[in-house]
Amino acid sequence: MPRLTLRTLLAYIDDTLGPVETRTLGRKVAASEEARELVERIKKVTRRRGLRTPAPNVDDEVADPNTVAEYLDNTLDSTTLKQVEETCLGSDVHLAEVAACHQILTLLLTEPARVPPRAHRRMYGLQPAPASTPDRRPNKTLPIGGVGPTDPNQSDQDEADAALLLGMKRYSAATGWAARLAIFGVGAAFLAFLAVAVFMALPQQTPKPPETTPGHSYAQQPAPEVIPPKPKDTEKLKVPKDPDEVAPKPVEVNVVSTFAAAIATEFAATKPNDPGPALNDPVAAPDAKVRDIGRVETSRVLVVAQDRPGSWVRLRLKGDDDATVSSNVALMALPGYKANLLIGDRDKYVQVHLWGNVPEQLRYRVFESRVKFHPPGAGFDADITLLAGRIYLKSKKLDAERKPTGAKVRVRIAGEVWDITLPDEQAQVLIEHVSWFEPGTAYARTAGTPPKAEGRVAVIAGSIGFVAPRRFKNIGTVALNTQLTWDSVSGVLAEPKAISNLQNSTPNPTLPEFQKVVTSTLTDAADKVTDPNVTRQVMEARLESLPGGDQLVRDLTARLAVYSQVALADSSPAGGDTLKPLVDILKSELQWPARQSVVTALMAWVARDRGNTALLRAVFINKGLGAETDKEDVADRLLRLFRGFVSPTKPDPDRLDDLLKWLKDSSIPVREAALWNIVAVEMEAWIPQPVLINVGVGDSDEYGKFLTTLPAKIEMLKKREPSVPLPVPK
Repeated sequence: MPRLTLRTLLAYIDDTLGPVETRTLGRKVAASEEARELVERIKKVTRRRGLRTPAPNVDDEVADPNTVAEYLDNTLDSTTLKQVEETCLGSDVHLAEVAACHQILTLLLTEPARVPPRAHRRMYGLQPAPASTPDRRPNKTLPIGGVGPTDPNQSDQDEADAALLLGMKRYSAATGWAARLAIFGVGAAFLAFLAVAVFMALPQQTPKPPETTPGHSYAQQPAPEVIPPKPKDTEKLKVPKDPDEVAPKPVEVNVVSTFAAAIATEFAATKPNDPGPALNDPVAAPDAKVRDIGRVETSRVLVVAQDRPGSWVRLRLKGDDDATVSSNVALMALPGYKANLLIGDRDKYVQVHLWGNVPEQLRYRVFESRVKFHPPGAGFDADITLLAGRIYLKSKKLDAERKPTGAKVRVRIAGEVWDITLPDEQAQVLIEHVSWFEPGTAYARTAGTPPKAEGRVAVIAGSIGFVAPRRFKNIGTVALNTQLTWDSVSGVLAEPKAISNLQNSTPNPTLPEFQKVVTSTLTDAADKVTDPNVTRQVMEARLESLPGGDQLVRDLTARLAVYSQVALADSSPAGGDTLKPLVDILKSELQWPARQSVVTALMAWVARDRGNTALLRAVFINKGLGAETDKEDVADRLLRLFRGFVSPTKPDPDRLDDLLKWLKDSSIPVREAALWNIVAVEMEAWIPQPVLINVGVGDSDEYGKFLTTLPAKIEMLKKREPSVPLPVPK
């Protein structure tokens, strides 16, 4: 049995002992705390960097390499052996020297190297005969290192490699030709068996058709009867061809339902069947059917539906008791208007609160509230695509006993899909979708970097359940005053955290007395739309500040009309026509209070879609914002200012200098947009308050004084420390 000495510990660590000796020594090491500590110490000193070798010393025999070699070879006398071990136990340098030498010798002696026969003969040829015979073949059994080959019948041979041999014997240079051919024979037999199996699995011949009687074949059989499909719901709106046939009594539906039915017929005829979700996508595409899916509750608000590109019609005129909401038709609450919609039927409703906003109400990056409803799938009470803005969801569902209960809603935002569970009628959740160009975004006339989309889910009453099925992520319960955020740049759905600003998240924030004037102005505009098709015409008529009355009300009327006019402009050529009256205001020297609202609204509109930049640029060039030779340059300068030119919280000094230069530009729109950016930086707000500075007359005393004092203010803004964006101004 081996004794527990330093040399046996080294052999135990380097695994050079036999199986029986290894087990015996392992039990001794486990039972001795000193031995365990020494094993750990040996492992550490051999891996320790910067450890020097023992310095040669006449009095230090352990520093002599011959002494170390004799110790490892077990040829020292007992006195010297004891001295070597005591020195190693007291010195890390000597212990590392002995342990490293033992490890190196173990590697060299237990892993024999095979020398190629040609090199073997050349080395023997260096010695003259008879000391060497050049034509002698190398020994196949004895390696050059002097260590004999492992016995193939030994039970403890290379256990790691033995597992890879699948029970077969080891292949080596000593293996005979018969054994080698046997291995290749087994492989060839296996391949032949595999080829036969594949051949048998293939069909041998095409099956023959069944026999038929003479003079009769399958081609002569009558074709199977084809059952015509049932007419679609949209075909009920067609006028009967027979003039004598009594036409059905017209159904009282709003104009959007009629247009929606026509769109559905055209859609079904041109669009192929939806293949469903893509590979590994657990979310099916929304149902494309167009049908009545809900109604508008709130009156005296401007909620419009898109019947075709560039055309919006109003829902629920004054005096109407109800207004039908159709699926897969874009709906919008114009900026500043807030309306309740009930989605569902037969007491299984989900209340969707469309939350439109204008900076005069709350200085926040939400204007219109645009949505599209889809027929809900199994297990859902509503399926909503939030195109832009903010909505609030609340359950108005009743169970079989007509008691309030919860609801489940699927919400789609810019490719994201969120399943929200409202456990009861008390729960209320805010859902928001805004887009904007990040400061520093490179300007591109067409395409270019898309605007950044941001999504937010905030619980403002009760609690909700939240699942992101497309991400295979189940957040679970989201508590009161907690929100989740997402953006298209990082692509990350953040974990729930506290709502940063409760005032900005409530559907009815506490507003100053001035909001009464805003509310009355919005209500007056809604009352002016007495026909579903005149919404745009009414807004264009209110763009001009008419003489007479209170100046504040007249200017406010024009500004609120600007926001609605921009919201009615979609991303189509017809949308460009809608923007042309606003460009006239932008270059006017008279309507300077409305010019700032045009800049604010167009900045939000450009970031709504990546293609809006090219569309607005064409409108600018067509309207001639500059001289004939400078139209395109002026349009490009203006659009640069519209696309996140400078950050309010971390302004680029070079861009601040550009703003100072453009405040003296010959174009009024460029000066107005530069002023907007300057005020945004000064107020650290993405949407600044209107500033009563008329840039229309560049040589006026007021504007001249402003330009004189501005360079010093710019230098102060450059030195200001970066700050967090403010949702509202200080």
